[in-house]
Amino acid sequence: MWSDRRSARVLDARGALLHGNTMRDARAALETFGAVHVERTGLASLADAQRAIEGLGFGERERFVRGGRTSAAWQTKWVEPGLRRLDYYPPDLWLLPNNEVQYQRCSPRWVLFYCHRAPSRGGRAFVHSASEVVRALRGHGAVGAALVEEITRHGLTIETGFLDRNDPRKRENYFQSWQERFETEDPDEALARARAARDEYDACWFRDETARGERAGVARTLMTKITLTALFRDARDGDEYLRFPRIALDPPSAKNGYRRFPLGDGRELDARERSLLLQVYLDTREGHAMRDGDVILFDNLRFGHSRESFEGDRDVYVAMAGELWDPRFEGRPTHASVERANVEPLARFAPGEAGARYAIAPSWTERSTRLSARAFDCGGAIDEAVAADIREQFTRYGAVHVRQTGLRCDDAGALPPSVLARLGFGPEHTFSWGGMASGRTTRKALSRELRATDEYPAHLWLLPHNEVLYQRSMPSRLLFFSARACDAQQGGRTFAHSAREFERYLLGVGAAGRALVARLREQGQLIETGFLDEGHPAKRKNYFRSWQDRFDTRSRDEAEARCRESTHQFDECWWREEPSHGADARFTLMTRVKVPGFYRDPETGEEWLFFPRIALDPPAIENGHRRYPWGDGTEMRDDEVSLFLQAFLATREGLHYDAGDILLVDNVRYGHSREAFEGPRSVGVAMAGSFSTSHMIDRPEAIPGGAR
Repeated sequence: MWSDRRSARVLDARGALLHGNTMRDARAALETFGAVHVERTGLASLADAQRAIEGLGFGERERFVRGGRTSAAWQTKWVEPGLRRLDYYPPDLWLLPNNEVQYQRCSPRWVLFYCHRAPSRGGRAFVHSASEVVRALRGHGAVGAALVEEITRHGLTIETGFLDRNDPRKRENYFQSWQERFETEDPDEALARARAARDEYDACWFRDETARGERAGVARTLMTKITLTALFRDARDGDEYLRFPRIALDPPSAKNGYRRFPLGDGRELDARERSLLLQVYLDTREGHAMRDGDVILFDNLRFGHSRESFEGDRDVYVAMAGELWDPRFEGRPTHASVERANVEPLARFAPGEAGARYAIAPSWTERSTRLSARAFDCGGAIDEAVAADIREQFTRYGAVHVRQTGLRCDDAGALPPSVLARLGFGPEHTFSWGGMASGRTTRKALSRELRATDEYPAHLWLLPHNEVLYQRSMPSRLLFFSARACDAQQGGRTFAHSAREFERYLLGVGAAGRALVARLREQGQLIETGFLDEGHPAKRKNYFRSWQDRFDTRSRDEAEARCRESTHQFDECWWREEPSHGADARFTLMTRVKVPGFYRDPETGEEWLFFPRIALDPPAIENGHRRYPWGDGTEMRDDEVSLFLQAFLATREGLHYDAGDILLVDNVRYGHSREAFEGPRSVGVAMAGSFSTSHMIDRPEAIPGGAR
């Protein structure tokens, strides 16, 4: 298991977790995405770790202190206030996925792992998305779908026994004795206390059996049982998440406290169900090798966690915060702590610049904000095996920042064709987007597959978009390659934006956000683009293409004819006469296309939101009279623009490029953007695969507002 490579969401603290706003940024990533691996933290001691847990929302006020079943003879529970040792578990075994403190009705909402000393080999702490686990189970056909239904209908039962401290078999059992657990030597009192703990047990009884050997007689084990609801609802957005079913890899025995994990109706999972669940748990692992000082944060509702076997010493501590109560438990408090921590959000309303129309300043890109992204560590080379792992992770998640590639190139165009081919971007996969002549800006070829990305002015924020959304045929996947490192001061990060997270964000901000999502689905958008005459005096201020260049002709009639023939790119076109001020008349060829607000997969029926185009400045000759109205021709209001900008900022995922880094983006499931930058930058893009939106759009009638 140690040799496989997985991806994980990473936030690079660059040695400064305790400084600036880095802890705020890490907590924001946790709140938004549910799990994040914070690396290069700069933490070097338990004192540093304590400072970090306070700033990350795990302080004394939020602290969760319940739980703990391991005997004091096996572990010292607390190492520092707020930090406890992880429960002892043999290092040669795989700790299967679980929700932390899932054996009682109240669990922590937020969990932090601090790696004080990493093992010599193995020992990765994996997180597993509850949504991905359910999706994977259902993807295995009738057996998986039925298992999800059984689990959610009946719930999950945990039976656990606490041996007598005098039982000779207790030496091999690392859980508490019933005397230690219930703080009494009287078995009747222990049983009464167990039965009174209604938030921990449904039923309790003594299991009596004959003990042999030096302490022959009756051995009494206090057995407990609890049945937990399988689906917990997130009070913040109403979504439901699966609690992870426990799997017993060995039969009940005194060594493991006679533990059993049946469903709520008492039925044990059969061999086929256990095998399927184990396979899904393996497939959904997300994690990197841990280094000294690393911190892993996860939402104990949306994610479970596991741990692989390891060699060498491993010191990992856990902090927990908030409360999650079983929704069916009548004794739960009404103030259950599931609210967001009091942290400053990444996206915030701010005064606009002078003359700006929007509540968020259009140029706000705050390069100092540290953001997270799903990352894959190649270990220094992309061979066939590593490339296969990258492709699998990319297919599963839709966006992966590939690091430690071992690639050393003078410029982006020198990316070896063998690497492109291994990642699925070879000549046989190249997207034919309409040739070098299509699009608004001139495409600069860096190689046969790669095109330059930096023709868009460096001082502007390139807003989130799906590549080539302005035509019916679109590439299905994108590869960005950075030949040079781009540090934080320079800027220039390429951000990926999850369509799911973007939609979830809008739906979660109230009626205004829900209205925008509904309108996108019902109407889509219009994209109006004008191509100026190359001889117009204002053309030098316009970095888009002239109509002569775009349609490869100097004849207006021929240009219009070619435009009208391009029905996969344009619905309408017309000429707009520009003011001549005494000179010869100059004309702009205006075009319009209607694009859908959502893409619906014709095979699966699954829908993905397309990122709406936003114009931060009004139509003018300098931008080719560009407009992005709603599908009915209505202009987008300023408050709608502000809300979209807020969602754009909140859903950014991106790391700074190191030399040789690759970013893979699924053009259906993700949009992408680019922050402003300074200084040299060499980033190229390759496009591969294709899909069509033709089945999504009825040809629109002429929309009022343009001359024909």
